[in-house]
Amino acid sequence: MTAETVLDALAEAFADEPATVEHLLLDLAAARSHADHMRHSPAATDYGRESAAAGLDRAREDLLDVLDLPTLNGAPA
Repeated sequence: MTAETVLDALAEAFADEPATVEHLLLDLAAARSHADHMRHSPAATDYGRESAAAGLDRAREDLLDVLDLPTLNGAPA
């Protein structure tokens, strides 16, 4: 899958559901920021790091669920 394919799917989804896509992109950005912070924070616990990473995975999956991307065996191709 190319970046162009993802961007095309994102543009199409945004045209259909702009508020939903905007919300999911903001969630993904916040989850990425939190995961990065937890990964580099000396005060973070292993549980906190794992929880932040899981939150990032969920945010990514939520966004992928609304994009109409080509799949191969159930996963984005």
